[in-house]
Amino acid sequence: MWKRIDIIFKLKSPLHIGYMPFRGSVVSPTRYYVPGKNFWGAVTRKLTEHLFENPDASKYIEIGEEVINNFRFSYFYLFDEEIVYLPCYKNNELKFGNGNKLIDKFEFEHRFIGSRISTAIDGGSGTAKNESLHEIEFINNSFKDKNGNFGDTKIIGCVWVRENAKIDEKNVTIKEDGIFIGDFNIIEELILGGESKYGFGHVLFSSINNVRFPMKEKVEDDKIKVEINKEEPLPAHFKYEKNIKFMGEIELLTGRGYFDPEKLKNDKNNAKIASNPGGIVSKPQYYFSPGTVLRNNTIGIVNWDGTIEADKSKTN
Repeated sequence: MWKRIDIIFKLKSPLHIGYMPFRGSVVSPTRYYVPGKNFWGAVTRKLTEHLFENPDASKYIEIGEEVINNFRFSYFYLFDEEIVYLPCYKNNELKFGNGNKLIDKFEFEHRFIGSRISTAIDGGSGTAKNESLHEIEFINNSFKDKNGNFGDTKIIGCVWVRENAKIDEKNVTIKEDGIFIGDFNIIEELILGGESKYGFGHVLFSSINNVRFPMKEKVEDDKIKVEINKEEPLPAHFKYEKNIKFMGEIELLTGRGYFDPEKLKNDKNNAKIASNPGGIVSKPQYYFSPGTVLRNNTIGIVNWDGTIEADKSKTN
């Protein structure tokens, strides 16, 4: 069985959650949410480096598998203490918010999104290198509300922890101030996303179970199943099915890491392992993007990386 925990983090620094880059682009856009896979990666890295001195790739893989066996992470979305800013396609337009509290994309970006121009410097001449100009988009760690007041940007989502979970033979316990492996709080602070060389991605634990993330789920046959009502936005990437009617977008989803957990699960003997972070690119697959609206009531199953796939026996 799984225990659900609703968690809020505060952004200490701007946050960049990138897409896979494509050749020729000088702009690095950010996602406006944090996928579950980013949390899995951040927790795996922090816990591995706490447990082992100078860990090699095999230790990251070992702990990464244990985290997969004992945790599930939802996607996390921006939160201003009043509204959870889920994307939502409505009337053929992308909006952000929850329920009837929606704002358009322009207002959302004006409130929360910033960018920074950078360029590489030639050490010999002290001038910018050719073709090195680059723009990085990010989620600001503070925002101005409609009354002109500044506030801290936060993100909210949920984590499911397996009952009687253990990592490296240490008990996993849930307390008011965090999730502990032994006496180590794994969510007190995390580094999420990319562009850490700019100081991006630093988030701090804020609270547990004070606000409920808008996601309905139940545990059945040891699987976390999510109720997705028709005309409601998807809370995560949802694996594409050609027979599902929808309004929104389809995205080819992939990512980088030390290893591909799907390949490792299916064939440990032939799965490739990189000697450096980001050395392995997972197989691209098509997904409905978060915020896409399905035209049928659907039951989805939450995967290890926070993505959802249809429980086909429950799709209406």
